[in-house]
Amino acid sequence: MNRSVLTPSGAAPSKASPTGVIRPEAILPRRLRRHSLADEVAEELRRRVVQGELLPGQRLPTGSELAESFGVSMSVIREAMSRLKHDGLIQSIQGVGAFVSRSGEARAFRLDSADGVHPDLGRIFELRRAIEGEAASLAAIRRTDEHLYRMRSALAEMEEAVTAGDDGTDADARFHQVVAEATGNPLFADMYAFLSTHIGMAIETARTHSAHLGTWQEAHDEHVRIFQALEAGNPEQARQAILEHIGNAAGRLGLAPFISD
Repeated sequence: MNRSVLTPSGAAPSKASPTGVIRPEAILPRRLRRHSLADEVAEELRRRVVQGELLPGQRLPTGSELAESFGVSMSVIREAMSRLKHDGLIQSIQGVGAFVSRSGEARAFRLDSADGVHPDLGRIFELRRAIEGEAASLAAIRRTDEHLYRMRSALAEMEEAVTAGDDGTDADARFHQVVAEATGNPLFADMYAFLSTHIGMAIETARTHSAHLGTWQEAHDEHVRIFQALEAGNPEQARQAILEHIGNAAGRLGLAPFISD
């Protein structure tokens, strides 16, 4: 199992102090993947809770202690903790601290199993098609000028990033997040935010491959076509444009066989 935030090889599982507080030195990072530090921190803490290394009722180290242990900023820790609270794995008591929930179980939808096995990307892309296709259709009807402005900004940043030799992953994900928000249904936005944790690396890989093959402009143009359909208020065109993009993105990852119309 490939985990990027783990205790050093051979280290014993983390133990609580006599007071029930998890020692910060018991949570040490390896290399954090570049696509999202908050995702990596949240994933590691989630794994420890699910596998029983962090016990229900235990108090976590303070935010500053976690930041020092993981070698990240406080903003990263706050974002990671926010996700765990949303999942129901962590509870906070003002003035006391953050604790592992007594239930020890997530109330949120999960893609990975308790043993950390992750579904293949083909299945995730199929899920994307179902969710984002409908989201684009609704967004074409309900989007506002502010949504369009934010999409334009993401498109401009994507083009600038790739031209500069970067992957544009963050802007790519932000574009899709705005499309989800433009549905006017917060559940679409929440679901895409959840999925983006798992597809962030796939987006980065797809765009890296596109740049390497000299076809990055195709990926950018696909986003432009999605935007144009949304701007025109055409639900079916928006749906088809985003489905085409997801299918092409899967193809750039060699996942085309998993995607069917």
